[in-house]
Amino acid sequence: MSLYYQDDFVTLYHGDSREVMAGMDDASVKAVLTDPPYTERTHSKARKKLTSSNTSAEIHAGITTFEGITDEDLEALLAECGRVSQGWVVATLDYRHAVKFDAAPPYGLKCQRVGVWVKTNPTPQITGDRPAQGWEAIAYLHKEKGRSKWNGGGKHGNYVTPIAAPEGHPTAKPLSILRDWVNLFSDPGDTVFDPFAGSGTTLRAAVDNGRKAIGVELNEAYCELIAKRLSQGALDLFGDAA
Repeated sequence: MSLYYQDDFVTLYHGDSREVMAGMDDASVKAVLTDPPYTERTHSKARKKLTSSNTSAEIHAGITTFEGITDEDLEALLAECGRVSQGWVVATLDYRHAVKFDAAPPYGLKCQRVGVWVKTNPTPQITGDRPAQGWEAIAYLHKEKGRSKWNGGGKHGNYVTPIAAPEGHPTAKPLSILRDWVNLFSDPGDTVFDPFAGSGTTLRAAVDNGRKAIGVELNEAYCELIAKRLSQGALDLFGDAA
């Protein structure tokens, strides 16, 4: 684990998020907003192990993928996210995990709602023998103790948007969704946390909306992309990429 980038609003660590969270106090951030790796089943059709040999051109082409996460590791990581959060842990998840956590959430958390992100331009089903997925689940988790509060009133937690351009990261999430989460689950001046920072969309969304952010990214190539993106200021290097 090492400090990779820091400015007045963002702190980015290169390393394992479990190591970073182990050094964080309970309830030290306002909310956790993240996109963890999905199951091995989800990744297996289009994955190769990420190594230092991946070139910058490969990364910018969006073809670099990564290992899936086990059910046990994901549950433990989300429980730790709940410990460091003051309330909310919001995550895009494999729908199998979202359904499971709706009934039996990670330790210390309760599931307040399962939402969906419907993609208007989803990736086609490569095999052609079944419909493409076309959507992802969103788990709105909250600390088990205490009443949940957010800035959304009675609005729903579903999104219908195009996928983000894939430059820089293979599982892009729209900046518009992350900006909405930042505004719904935190207030100006708060700190949000993303333990799977990707190419930095959560961090960028936080800065754009007057929040501070802490991010962790395991792959140094993505850390480099995040640092470049944040140093651009108003010039968003990847537009709507995650």
